[in-house]
Amino acid sequence: MFFLNKKITILYGSQTGNAQDLAERIWRESKRFYFQSSVSTLNEYDVSQIAQENCLIIVCSTTGQGDEPENMKKFWKLLLRRSLPSDLLSDVRFAILGLGDSSYTKFNFVAKRLYKRILNLGGEPILPIGLADDQHDLGYDAIADPWIENLWLKLTETYPLPHGIEPLPKNLPILPRWNIEKDGKLLKINNINKNHSLYYSTRANNEFCTVVLDNVRQTDLHHFQDVRLIKFQCDFQEYKPGDLLVLRPRNLVWKINEFKSVLEENGVDIPDHTIIKLIENNQKVPVPEVLKAEVTFQQLCEEYFDLFSIPRRTVFQVLSQITDSELEREKCLEFTSAEGQEEMYSYTNRPKRNIVEVLRDFPHATKNITLETLFEIIPSIKPREFSIASSFKVHKHELHLLVAVVKYKTNLIKERFGLCSNFLSDLISGDRISVWLKPGFFKFPKDLSVPVILVGPGTGVAPFRSYIYEMTAGECSPENLILFYGSRYKDKDFIIKDDVEKWVNKVSVICAFSREQEHKIYVQDKIREHGELVWRALEKKGYVFIAGNSKNMPQAVRESFINVCEKWGNLSNTEAVRFIEVMEKENRYQTECWS
Repeated sequence: MFFLNKKITILYGSQTGNAQDLAERIWRESKRFYFQSSVSTLNEYDVSQIAQENCLIIVCSTTGQGDEPENMKKFWKLLLRRSLPSDLLSDVRFAILGLGDSSYTKFNFVAKRLYKRILNLGGEPILPIGLADDQHDLGYDAIADPWIENLWLKLTETYPLPHGIEPLPKNLPILPRWNIEKDGKLLKINNINKNHSLYYSTRANNEFCTVVLDNVRQTDLHHFQDVRLIKFQCDFQEYKPGDLLVLRPRNLVWKINEFKSVLEENGVDIPDHTIIKLIENNQKVPVPEVLKAEVTFQQLCEEYFDLFSIPRRTVFQVLSQITDSELEREKCLEFTSAEGQEEMYSYTNRPKRNIVEVLRDFPHATKNITLETLFEIIPSIKPREFSIASSFKVHKHELHLLVAVVKYKTNLIKERFGLCSNFLSDLISGDRISVWLKPGFFKFPKDLSVPVILVGPGTGVAPFRSYIYEMTAGECSPENLILFYGSRYKDKDFIIKDDVEKWVNKVSVICAFSREQEHKIYVQDKIREHGELVWRALEKKGYVFIAGNSKNMPQAVRESFINVCEKWGNLSNTEAVRFIEVMEKENRYQTECWS
């Protein structure tokens, strides 16, 4: 008996690829219940069709100060139109899974707003909103897994399968999203311009080529952390404090060689100049714009496949289906089960084990890999954003980045490397890369009669370096511009030492060198120590900006400001918390952190 269930539409708004990964997982699992499903970005979706949908499932992340990802901005703008009738979606059932970070005040803000908006337009929720948290020990999956299980329970209650038809097995063979035509001959190679980037034809309107002017280590050679000040040429592209430089890194040569070596060791032979063309099949998953033209395998290795990516559950599902080793199959199936998530997390996330290392660990699966399989298990390299650390006014024809090079050891013997930071650290003067500018999340006041407090430990100081140079180009008072900076040692990783000397009498720079004394001192301790100065700024309707690592710092800094309000403002704890909340509401307390 041939049966097709109702049509469901799965959409995602994704900044780093996590929401996309979960949306595609939902799309794959929908096949178990015979749903006619499609998956795409929210921007690619034709909003004029929304009222005709049976069921909408949306996975979206939150970025910056509660902002939506780039690939859902167009959708969101259309959905916010006041002219839309309040019963527009009265026949539409919907479900929303949000991905956020609870260290931010506006945790999952985008998903919450979207849920409320669809409700206001008459939509009927299938189940409560899911609010996944990146701060959880098991990451987003801790919430996403049970939410997705519940989604299928609710959908099969709403759209039950006919008598005699059972759901397909959980470990359903994963169908490739796209078909591939390939030509191993070198005759067609002249048709592909090797001088252009893979992304050349799809580059953004504001994308431009910049030249590296300088790339200098700012930390002591014997210090464990390598931080670079990288200067780029910037002649005509105007930027302002808080803006971001966006770039798409290329894989490191040694990593590409390691990847090819793993394939070759297992008998997988894909010549570098193999011509590849992706074709949309009947799976209703559009081919990415960048892959619609012919590309070579070498280009994919250099610019598309993220060889440093940490595999998610879907990878092990694919490997379980192509391995001919029972032992490998059992381990992969364990990793794909709800019970095996802690085990999988210990194998992949904790030691930061990347996809190339996983392929080496599962040789019986790797030997059966095809090009189609590679597209299912290796995500694309996503653009990376960096706060600009220079002033367009002061640093003429230049744009600066402060980059902490990610290189460390886990319980794996091999060193761990961050793709983008190592790509940048390898650049030398004269190298050219393609970049573009993007408005940042910080909204700095331009009038320095209003006090501004900046909290930026480590490379978190980057956007504040830009702002301080911009502001100190004119007249400003150290009472009104206060920087709390933190690092370990005055002589080893004081990365703005030269800058601070230029800011004398214009900025109050208060440093926390955590390892200079027996007990550790952090920026939050310095905020308490200078509580009177801080309170004077806050009671004058001052602004607070915080940037840096999201692990514990943002919450500890927030508690310090609350403590200052209590001690120097004579507020109760409830009043102090409310005081900071009002600042947040008025955009006078802004945070931009990363994990």
